Amino acid sequence: MNLHRLEFHPGAADSGLAQRLKREVEGECLFDRASRGRYATDASIYQVEPVGVVVPRTEAAAVRAMEIALEAGVPVLPRGAGTSQCGQTVGAALIIDHSKHLNAVVEFDAARASVTVQPGIVLDRLNAFLRPHGLWFPVDV
Repeated sequence: MNLHRLEFHPGAADSGLAQRLKREVEGECLFDRASRGRYATDASIYQVEPVGVVVPRTEAAAVRAMEIALEAGVPVLPRGAGTSQCGQTVGAALIIDHSKHLNAVVEFDAARASVTVQPGIVLDRLNAFLRPHGLWFPVDV
């Protein structure tokens, strides 16, 4: 059996991964110690420092960041609206934070009670959108 071991060195702002992301992805690329520390926690008890963080401005930028990480053999951890309370948003991976720019309602069909949203939408914002239509998304975090 041939086992391969990946080694990550978080925080290397001048790393090839960081530089490539900064060149090719429209958005913020955060590899500094403070940013990685900020993204090392969520509402859970866990604390795991990520390799780095990308805050894409567009869906295409998010896809490109994922492609680059895949090509580099780096795990990806998508971070959305921040409802995790069990450690799902922390890990030794490239975090792609959708909450700043990719947080809109994309499509809504009141008759079908169907809504399509971008991955960074916050539950309160979604329910504020749905309220005038007599609807709500009944997740209680």
